[in-house]
Parts: sequence; structure tokens; C-alpha cells
Amino acid sequence: MTNDAGGTLKPSVLLILAHPEKRGFGGALADAYVDSLQVHGCEVNALHLPALVFDATPAGRPPELEEDIVRAREAILRARHIVLVYPTWFGGMPARLKGFFERAFGNDFAFKFKPESMFPESYLSGRSADVLVTMDTPPWAYRWLLGAPGHKQVRHAILGPSGIKPIKIMSFGPLRASSDGQRQRWLEQTRARAAAIARKLKATAGAVAA
Repeated sequence: MTNDAGGTLKPSVLLILAHPEKRGFGGALADAYVDSLQVHGCEVNALHLPALVFDATPAGRPPELEEDIVRAREAILRARHIVLVYPTWFGGMPARLKGFFERAFGNDFAFKFKPESMFPESYLSGRSADVLVTMDTPPWAYRWLLGAPGHKQVRHAILGPSGIKPIKIMSFGPLRASSDGQRQRWLEQTRARAAAIARKLKATAGAVAA
């Protein structure tokens, strides 16, 4: 959280775009979210996952943390809200994003399970998250026929155990069959969501400062 020129607190948000191309619709969703946050007075740190240099699938024992993973951890700790934007491939998140979580959230950085307890000790409490997921499967089919495996993974196996809450997951699809008009409505929905988050974060920051 930083102060602007007028001394007003600016909540910090971290956005991670895991789509391979920034020019696709996933990149458009990310841009819409970031632009709306900035218009409403938030500080945004945006990471494009394919541009980060790290070993997402190490053979054997993971190596020491790469500089990009160290910087990502620092950004996570600064952020009061985290936004993930990624496609659904084979029912879940891309392998590189999962590898990122294994490296960045691993080694007891995000949470730790104790031998005597079924519940983890969470280290990232006090943060919320929005998850924007694109897919070619109709969202209703992904939820009711497939069981939304990717949504459950990110909510219950990654963000939730870390203490991050609330978590809102927004599904956009089927993407290939969507019209320009539908995509514009999704972008407007994303801007509105980011604006609501900005207002909530600034209200919270103001209450803490008082």
C-alpha cells in the first residue's frame, strides 16, 4: 500500500496473467481490470507469467528460487488483493501456472500443514482474490457436468489454504462461439468488478488508517 501525491493511501493489487498471448481476450480482460483499478485509485503490479524466468517443472528437488519467483513473492506480500487471469486447458489451469504456484507458494511460504492438524497454518491471510477464467466449454457444463475441477483446485487447494478470502471466480465462455457484443459485455462486467474491488480496498485502507 502506498501514498499518492495527496497523501491518500493507494491499495496495492497484484494481477497475474497466465494467458500465453497478451493480445488475446485474456489480455483484454486483464487490461480492463487494471485500467479500472487505476482509474479508481489503486496501485497495480501486473505480471505476465510467460515472461517470467523460472523452472515450472523441475526434475527432482526444486532448485533455489529464481529472481523472478523471489520478486513475485515480494509482490504477493505487498498486495491486498490478487487477480488471476488464465485459460482452462484440459479442465484446469495451464501447467505453467500450476508450476508457478508450486514454486512461489511452496516451502511453507503460503501455508504449512502441521502433523497434528488437518487444517493448514495460513500465511497470506488478509488478502482477497478474483479469478478470471476463460474457457471454450459453456460455464454451466463445466460446473454441472465436469464438476469445475479447475475452480475447485484454485479455491480449495491453493488460495484457500493460504488464508486468501473471499475468493470470487468468474467464468467467461464459451469463448470461441462468443460474439463481439458478448465480449464487450464481459469486459464491462470485468471493469465493474474491478471498480467494486477498488472501492472496497480503499474503504478498508481508510478504516485501518483511522
